This record gives sequence, C-alpha cells and structure tokens, in this order.
Amino acid sequence: MSSRGSQAWLFQRVTAVLIFLLLGTHVFLYHYLMGPANWGYDILGFGAADLAKIKADPNLMKYYSLAKVFANPMWKVFDVTLITVGTYHGFYGIKAIIDDWVTHNGWRAIGNWVTYLIGFIIWVIGVVAVISFTPKLY
Repeated sequence: MSSRGSQAWLFQRVTAVLIFLLLGTHVFLYHYLMGPANWGYDILGFGAADLAKIKADPNLMKYYSLAKVFANPMWKVFDVTLITVGTYHGFYGIKAIIDDWVTHNGWRAIGNWVTYLIGFIIWVIGVVAVISFTPKLY
C-alpha cells in the first residue's frame, strides 16, 4: 500500500471518531439540551410583539430557535466542521467501494471523479447554507 493510501486509510478512521464526537455533541446540544421542549420564550429574548407572532404560528418558533443559535459564529464553525468531516468520510467510503468493486481502470477513474465531483458539490451546498444563513431576530 502506498503512503498516500495509508494516510487516507488513517484519516478515514480519524474522521470516524470525529463524526462520533461531533454528531454526539450535536444531538445532545441541539436536540436534548436546547431542544424545543426546553426552550422558553423568555430564554430566546423576544419582545411581546414577537411572542404574539410566535404563538400565532408555531413553525415560527423553529425559525427563531435556529436563528438564535446561529447568531453565534461558533455554531457555524461547529456545523461546517461536521459537514466537512462527514462529507469526506462518506465519499471516501464510496471511493473505496468503487476501488474494490470496479475492475476496469477507466470505469474506476470515471467513478472516482464522479464521486469527487458529487461530494464537492454536496459539501459546497452544505457550507454555503450554513455560512449564508443570517438570522433575523425581530
């Protein structure tokens, strides 16, 4: 095995551990600690007019909750890290499957490049979605 292959194999294992830690942190913080059941209207810091809007439309509460979280840039860094690590891990896994199962060198090269391209596009969409979200707290 080449040293590049060894490094990729090792990084695949490192990203698995990072995904476990980051996803566990995400689930605990977003869905347990800061979940809608634990959010009070006062915690979010909205005025009386905002509370009337939120009570009239429960879906607005989801937006306001997410907007409040993403007002802190550290959450964006956390989510971009999770997207980056997860995308690398997943698409490197697909590349490994293509390398194992596709025997023709030409088809293998095409499959790998299509995998790289799709992985990059999905990564860009995820990162742009997180970074470009500008919370509007009324």
